[in-house]
Amino acid sequence: MAPSRALGAITLATALTLALAACGDGDDADARDDGNGGPVAEPTSPAGTPAEPVQFRRVLESTASPAATPAPTPLPADCGGLPAEQPEPTAEAIACDGEGMVYRLGPAEIVGGVDDAEVGAGPSGGWTVMLELDDEATAAFADLTAELVGTGQQLAVLSGGTVISAPIIQTAITEGKVQIAGDFDQDAAQELADALEGD
Repeated sequence: MAPSRALGAITLATALTLALAACGDGDDADARDDGNGGPVAEPTSPAGTPAEPVQFRRVLESTASPAATPAPTPLPADCGGLPAEQPEPTAEAIACDGEGMVYRLGPAEIVGGVDDAEVGAGPSGGWTVMLELDDEATAAFADLTAELVGTGQQLAVLSGGTVISAPIIQTAITEGKVQIAGDFDQDAAQELADALEGD
């Protein structure tokens, strides 16, 4: 079964929620305390093929949070007909998460840059995916998260053309260590890590 189908089934069955947070010094509890939650979706890379690099994009609007100034074209009412592939990084994009939320996203501000993605067991029994960014992505991520603190604007993590997390950034993440945490099993976490490291 392709990772996207396996993760899709798990997503629907358990209504996973991902959190994007700064990773502590190996202490998963500290990393989760930031509480930056976002909906989950699955990467859509077929098994055995490398995924396109992860993209970090600002959320311009979503079906849950319309833009103050309406865009020239309205958001689709649902995810039907949207391509399940990574969009062109330099253009705005429309993408969905696993819960059916539709997002309008700004151009990618960081593409790839994931040096390592590892799976670890969380203290409450769930599994986490811990990303380590390369030097260039670390600097860009630090600037981007610092800029978003206090604005209420979401930052989407896009993999396989799907929003896997879209938290509101509450603190700047400067060390290049990012955690995606959720109540999912080890296999699903590993598939997500493989997709995110696929650059």
